[in-house]
Amino acid sequence: MQRCIPEAKMISRKSVPLKKLITCAKNESFTDLLIVHEDNRQPNGIVLCHLPDGPTAYFKLQSLKFPSDIKGCKRDRVFGNPELVLNNFSTRLGHTIARMFACLFPQNPHFRGRRVVTFHCQRDYIFFRHHWYEFKKNGTKAALQELGPRFTLRLKAVQKGTFDPKFGQFEWVLKRHEMETSRRRFFL
Repeated sequence: MQRCIPEAKMISRKSVPLKKLITCAKNESFTDLLIVHEDNRQPNGIVLCHLPDGPTAYFKLQSLKFPSDIKGCKRDRVFGNPELVLNNFSTRLGHTIARMFACLFPQNPHFRGRRVVTFHCQRDYIFFRHHWYEFKKNGTKAALQELGPRFTLRLKAVQKGTFDPKFGQFEWVLKRHEMETSRRRFFL
């Protein structure tokens, strides 16, 4: 993720409690905190906390492919800020999540670059892709070259404010068997 998000810092969490990590990030004037949870050295969840006042989103991480696992992936082309594509976030909750993702990337209205980061929402799953534009035949044709990583996110909960496991107020929680009664109703 550090390759995809410009100006990102990677810090090993070790055994530091999440609440203390958020306090340290606020003191250093960070705007967002992205924590990747792992089980047996395999990433399985993401917590995205917008600082200083929240909200906090919990995601389940699925179908992760690292750049080394993607056939034909170009790893040497990661420089400059990417263009951000947020696709199909149509509900109020979807707009909230899309704004949280947009805050991770610097905003430049006069953007001129070839890197693209895409968050595509489809059937309440969020697909993440990282590409590079390749122009062919004197700039008349374009193709996308994947840079990786590639993964799928499933929103589990949105909490008001920053992370608070005891007294935090949840805006939205996925209750699978209660909420997934219709195949046509989506929350993002």
